[in-house]
Amino acid sequence: MRSLELMLTIICMLLLVHLFSYKLTKLTGAVVSAASGVALFMQLIIEGYRWQMLFVYCVTVISINVVMLRRRNTPTRDKTKSPLAYICYLLMGGLIVISIGLSVYLPVFNLPTPTGADKVGTQSFYFKDERRDETFTDDPADKRELMVQIWYPAGQTKGSKESPLFPEDKKVFKKFIAAYAEPLNLPPFVLDYWKYMKSNSYEDAEVKASETPYPVIILNHGMGTGRLLHASQAENLASHGYVVVAIDHTYNTAATVFPDGHVTSFNTDEMDMDRNTSSNLLLEVWTQDVEFVLKQMKELNSGGIQSRFNGKLDMGNIGVMGHSFGGATAFNAYDSISELKAGVDLDGSLFNLDSKYEITKPFMFIQSEDFIKIQENSSKEISDQDLTKMNLTREELIKLIDNMHKENDIINQVIQHGGTLIDIKGTAHYNFTDFQLYSSLLNLMGMTGEIEGSRGAYIVNQYVLDFFDKHLKGTGGQLLEGPSPDFPEVEFPQIR
Repeated sequence: MRSLELMLTIICMLLLVHLFSYKLTKLTGAVVSAASGVALFMQLIIEGYRWQMLFVYCVTVISINVVMLRRRNTPTRDKTKSPLAYICYLLMGGLIVISIGLSVYLPVFNLPTPTGADKVGTQSFYFKDERRDETFTDDPADKRELMVQIWYPAGQTKGSKESPLFPEDKKVFKKFIAAYAEPLNLPPFVLDYWKYMKSNSYEDAEVKASETPYPVIILNHGMGTGRLLHASQAENLASHGYVVVAIDHTYNTAATVFPDGHVTSFNTDEMDMDRNTSSNLLLEVWTQDVEFVLKQMKELNSGGIQSRFNGKLDMGNIGVMGHSFGGATAFNAYDSISELKAGVDLDGSLFNLDSKYEITKPFMFIQSEDFIKIQENSSKEISDQDLTKMNLTREELIKLIDNMHKENDIINQVIQHGGTLIDIKGTAHYNFTDFQLYSSLLNLMGMTGEIEGSRGAYIVNQYVLDFFDKHLKGTGGQLLEGPSPDFPEVEFPQIR
């Protein structure tokens, strides 16, 4: 709970105790009532309303009114209480407990503080690829449009605004949370409190002066999520001297907001999740997005596009990373774009499994415990209950295991040429996004694992940083050498 929310809740409970007991004086009730009113006003004005606190708000207002009525109408202390009064007090106490639970499990939080020495700046760009038709619309005149957010080491931040995590425009924000709420089968108002979440970045801050340009990392989200679910990963890398370029792959995000205010949502018309075909349309679109954004970075660096990044980007040291389908995209782009020097796949299944890969550059696969469990068990050994949790049928599982054998052959080839494979115990698929920070309830939904969210985020950030430090900066690499006592959750499996 936020500090003023906590204060309001405590005072509200004290007020309820006064109502429950006549041992306290009317003066005490008046003082606690006044304190409750002030706390309520301060919380609403300073921190802002959120629906999780609704019961506390209601109990506070009701209690204040009851205390004031008692002062006016009760000349003496009546120590007897009717059963109905007890029921009302218990009900109000129960409502406070519900609000506390909702506030704790659906918290307003700020992103984890980056571990690097540099402050972080951020800026968003709109790019349009005039050479590519838009695959996901019916209008033949539409061209591929992308929103890209860049995080970077910041110099002077005085006068720069702290960047909110989500869009501030009220109409746009409503569209945004509606898009995220739909796949979770939630009414949009449930996510309304996201508007209070803050990042650690400063909007449009100056790039920190440096004798050498900064290595660049292109970041790809997973299918149906978006770049904002990887903001803490981007901020952490930027705080250590990287420029991180996160792409919203239009029509494959939950929501993408464009400068003119229109919001695109998830489109499944061209979805092709067959992992065996030698050419997957969706994978090619995303890979072309990476290639196009890479060209735009060159334009920013050369001054072809006016920006504060002129001469600040080390285009000779470029990495790529991604989660889920974004991880598959990172791998595919890494294979086809020679300029990419290092890559990371965060729990992403590979596609184009029938293709021949001959990757000899450093690449790292980071896999979840859930992913490993499937590989280690045959289809008969996984219970129906586990299948339900994985949202898979038995037939889908058999096909998945067959694909995993093909995928392992590719991973083995990469490892034999200097690649890295690690598993993180206690993780599930969304432990490789910021989603793990949003609520511990996601564990009950099977979206995240047993590992505590901030710990999972910290481990992923440390290993990703160490990998890119080694291969893009020529420093670090100690964590990649083998198991570390500081990270007992991380395992280095044998080639499967």
